[in-house]
Amino acid sequence: NHYPASIISSFPNPRVVKAFGVPKTGTFGSQARLGSLIEENEELGSYQNLIFVKRGILVAMVCGVLAFCCKRVFAVEGVVNAGYGVIGQSILLLKNAWPKLSMLLKVFKEQGLVLTALLGLSAFFSMAETAITTLWPWKIRELAEKESEDGVFKMLRSDVTRFLTTILIGTTVVNIGATALVTDAATAIFGEAGVSAATGVMTVAILLLTEITPKSIAVHNPTEVARFVVRPVAWLSVILYPVGRVVTFLSMGMLKIFGLKGKSEPYVTEDELKLMLRGAELSGAIEEEEQDMIENVLEIKDTHVREVMTPLVDVVAIDASSTLVEFHNLWLTHQYSRVPVFEQRVDNIVGIAYAMDLLDYVTKGEVLESTTVGDMAHKPAYFVPDSMLVWNLLREFRIRKVHMAVVLNEYGGTVGLVTLEDVVEEIVGEIFDENDSNEEIQKKTGYIVMRAEGIFDVDANTSIDQLSEDLNIKMPEEHQYETVSGFVCEAFGYIPRTGESIKVVLEKGNEEEDDENAEAGSDQQDMKERHQIYKLEV
Repeated sequence: NHYPASIISSFPNPRVVKAFGVPKTGTFGSQARLGSLIEENEELGSYQNLIFVKRGILVAMVCGVLAFCCKRVFAVEGVVNAGYGVIGQSILLLKNAWPKLSMLLKVFKEQGLVLTALLGLSAFFSMAETAITTLWPWKIRELAEKESEDGVFKMLRSDVTRFLTTILIGTTVVNIGATALVTDAATAIFGEAGVSAATGVMTVAILLLTEITPKSIAVHNPTEVARFVVRPVAWLSVILYPVGRVVTFLSMGMLKIFGLKGKSEPYVTEDELKLMLRGAELSGAIEEEEQDMIENVLEIKDTHVREVMTPLVDVVAIDASSTLVEFHNLWLTHQYSRVPVFEQRVDNIVGIAYAMDLLDYVTKGEVLESTTVGDMAHKPAYFVPDSMLVWNLLREFRIRKVHMAVVLNEYGGTVGLVTLEDVVEEIVGEIFDENDSNEEIQKKTGYIVMRAEGIFDVDANTSIDQLSEDLNIKMPEEHQYETVSGFVCEAFGYIPRTGESIKVVLEKGNEEEDDENAEAGSDQQDMKERHQIYKLEV
């Protein structure tokens, strides 16, 4: 109910003023009231315009939503129509291909059993090949010992090539037969395109069904699979024996043509055996100490007597002219059960005195004073060259029933002493008893003590192997010394005096770090990273 424009324009009419209740205060008062009403009318007009704008925005939003919904409906309808089109085309293609599919099903119904048998034989031969080649020789020997004289594992142990040849012949025949069967059927149905289809299908089938799966089973269960496959393969080897002999003869002829030998390498090398031991130790099958002992047994065959002997300067010996009382006093000091006996010079050892023999003279006091050690010593002493292998020395100790030997160099001079305990320590490590003092232990084994970061106090008697292991360094190849003392003398070129020092360059012993450095940069940079400078101070 707003005022029309005509009323506003004729506002000065007294009747209108009276209707609005405006007092008659004159013309000036009427004009003031008129201005107030005009402002109110302008505000009402602005409010009306705002309402119109809001309604317009609402209408636009509704129209947009309706348009979007219509678009989605049209899109869904398009997808449905496309789906109907694809289904229709698929049905049409299936209808057109049904004759060929029916022929394919008919072929597989007739030849499927033959194809399954061929693939099964191929899987069997793959399992047999992997099981026989994976089985360790000692395991084959163990299985053969449990059989009779004509057992199949005895045949396998005596002629493994015959079994492998039979397996390879069988694998080749059945794979070719299966591929030819599928190719023939596919060609008859699809024409030339069937060759490619058959090749792809048979490649996947042979890989999955006859190679990867059966060989994985054989790798994880070699013994059980070998028990299952060896007997059938042995029977088949009898049937295919003439063919196998011809194939073996031809293969040996090919090897001779190319200048190769038919004899195989040992089944397990020493390095492979050490890797197996480390793997067994990491898996928890054996302890670290057991691994070290087995590795020491493997290495002892390459160890010489000079590497384990006690040098002559450290040998405790007694003069042959000494009395048994003096020998008794020497025994109380060192408590050695056996003592070398020399005449005139310590390097002229003539026999070995046993402390146990003193018991025969305990009750004879006057005899202890008059009897000499030379009279009681066991003569002659057992002499061995310093180049003798420790393994051979151990065998000689067992044959001769002795525990001590005098070591001679190539010139016949005495250079040291070796005992059965020295040999055993090469296997089980250092052995000490309750009578060994700390000084004797350090004198025998040496020591390495860290004084500060990168600074070590090393005893001259410390072995080179211990130094290399503790400091992670690699000594020069074919070194002629066994202790740190020899290394220092070779580095100086003479016997150094106290306080002298020299710098040497040694290679780091970490092979993995060396390999990483070798791949990282230039040769000069690699050499610098793989080597380190050490200062030797006497």
